[in-house]
Amino acid sequence: MSLTSDLEQQYGIYILKIIKVRDVYQISTRSHGVLCLKSYNITEAEMHFITQVFAHLSQNDFKFSPKVLYTSSHSYWITREGVHYMLTNWVKGEHPRFKSRDHFKKGIRLLTKFHSVADGFNAPYIPLERIRYNQLKEHITLDRTLLADNPKMKLMTSICNEALNNLDNVTVVKAIADEESLMGFTHGDYNYPNLVLDTAGSMHMIDFDNTALHVRMEDLSHILHRNLAWHGHEMLRWIEYYDSKRPLSKGDLHVLHTLLLVPYPIIRALKQKKRINRHHITIPTVHRIKEYRNELKQLL
Repeated sequence: MSLTSDLEQQYGIYILKIIKVRDVYQISTRSHGVLCLKSYNITEAEMHFITQVFAHLSQNDFKFSPKVLYTSSHSYWITREGVHYMLTNWVKGEHPRFKSRDHFKKGIRLLTKFHSVADGFNAPYIPLERIRYNQLKEHITLDRTLLADNPKMKLMTSICNEALNNLDNVTVVKAIADEESLMGFTHGDYNYPNLVLDTAGSMHMIDFDNTALHVRMEDLSHILHRNLAWHGHEMLRWIEYYDSKRPLSKGDLHVLHTLLLVPYPIIRALKQKKRINRHHITIPTVHRIKEYRNELKQLL
């Protein structure tokens, strides 16, 4: 039986057309409108985790995450040859352009709404792979090792060392413990490719593949790194905007300072096997890094 036939049989739908869009399929149906079909090559326990995250967001009136379509037997997904497939609503629109101040503002505002409900997660079982509060030291250590292998990255390695030292700061340790006690979770890859601006101007979150129980400042640091790399002053302005919508604690700011110290843009480029030159990896000057670190100190 083909995947199309399997979907029709198990969901009780009639499929009119299927179009591949990036890593998902847009499915037009006769009675259920346009749907999104996404495959997941993960364990069943992790699938349960992701669907319970969706349920938690829905129960807390968060309207901007995927809405799961249940099968006829009220299951969240179907499985074929070890791969899980889930159907959700299709958001008609386009990815935001974060060079636009208005779009970026909506992205930060949506993140504050998401983080405001992304705690108190209560699932009967949470797989260890999705509990990441205490993995920061391991991840930054691995990043430092990647940088240390390249003689041109001596300064970047020293910044990683500073971030690692910060993880032992009492305020940071307590902040991470607080997040763990609140059972807070992150999106895990919060940036414009995983956001959709609908035709009415509202922004929606998609692709929860990397969602995990983690410090929520990970999401904020990610979007700032990806769009404002090495521009500490601009980062501070948007952190202030985030704080105006969802107040940040002293601990949050210390964790955020630590995460923003990590030279994520360089590490990401190295992991993507890009060469170190002007066309692939832009290495900031010593002066720019000094300014950046001084700007970030205003968070403390």
